[in-house]
Amino acid sequence: MNRPLRILHTEAAKGMGGQEIYIFRHMQVMRARGHEVALLCQPDARLATLARDDGFTVHTLRMGGMARLLRGIWSVSRLVRRERYDVVNTTSRRDALIAAAGARLGGTPLVVRSRHLMSPINSLLTYTGLPHRIITVSDFVKRLLIDRGIAAEHIGIVPPMATPPSWDAAEQADPWQSLQDSRARVRAELGFGERDIVVGCVAVLREAKGHAELLRAIAPLCRTNPDLHLAVVGDGKPVMERLLALRAELGLEQQVHLLGFRSDAHRLMAGFDIFALATHKEASGTAFLEAAQAALPIVSHRVGGVPEMLVEGSNAILTRLGDEAALTGALRLLVDDPERRRRMGRDGWDWIRTTPRFSAAGHGGATENYYFQWLKELNHG
Repeated sequence: MNRPLRILHTEAAKGMGGQEIYIFRHMQVMRARGHEVALLCQPDARLATLARDDGFTVHTLRMGGMARLLRGIWSVSRLVRRERYDVVNTTSRRDALIAAAGARLGGTPLVVRSRHLMSPINSLLTYTGLPHRIITVSDFVKRLLIDRGIAAEHIGIVPPMATPPSWDAAEQADPWQSLQDSRARVRAELGFGERDIVVGCVAVLREAKGHAELLRAIAPLCRTNPDLHLAVVGDGKPVMERLLALRAELGLEQQVHLLGFRSDAHRLMAGFDIFALATHKEASGTAFLEAAQAALPIVSHRVGGVPEMLVEGSNAILTRLGDEAALTGALRLLVDDPERRRRMGRDGWDWIRTTPRFSAAGHGGATENYYFQWLKELNHG
């Protein structure tokens, strides 16, 4: 039987998007499996508050600039020696430069770099020079890393996980009915009636997430159907300002609802009828798994790791990036056909509940297997 590990996760980002949600859920799963898990991040990071409130030890360090880089490396080297971590798992380029270098200096047995993005890699230093191994979230991203010259045998894949709702024993006895009950509560809370058709989008507001494209694509459908609504959950000031202006320009103030950041975004999905995300690039996409768990049919683009997070033709319709007419057409198919919505939603619900790699057990088991395998390869087994 493998021994419990002491694991330090690091992240430089201050906001809260899919990457940070992945880290937090991963930490919870590894803790539940008996490992000691801590976090290193910036003092004003949302992830710091979330992790601390959940009982994790959180170390903070300001990142950015050469002086902080050098001080940070020295601070991390002392931290890992004092805490005797077995694994330091870095995430973003900034924290990887600091934490991976500090961990190597401090003698940490295994240093891992996680890769959650599909954007081009500008420097290999934080992938080959500092970490021992790499974990990524999809086969698509693994192929990108291999194309940049990183050894395939040094890369593991651990996709995001679908976290089930927190239901009590009675609700768990009939999860499908519990989901319908949640749907009714959320719709009442958001002010939607039974006649309304709600297309939901949950994603941090960044240009690459395609919110403006989605708004333009749904606009002609809204004009012909006053019961159709678009609910957008997520924040990000520059994009939010542009969406507010576009909504006014299209005259859709009564049908497009910009809800901002919601810590309960996962719960709100139960109140939607369709999930849509016109993303331009996506390494994986936790939101697609959550949509399947909420029994929602999915509309998105065929980009990056998206096809690995759903079943095209079963619970999802994918369109070509840049084809706005096709996006409108995909939405129309579902808006106009409640039986198709129900069938595709149920297919996705059945699929996510029977796919081990997206479960907490599958996620935690895969991570453990990589950690122990790599420790053994590095003569720390």
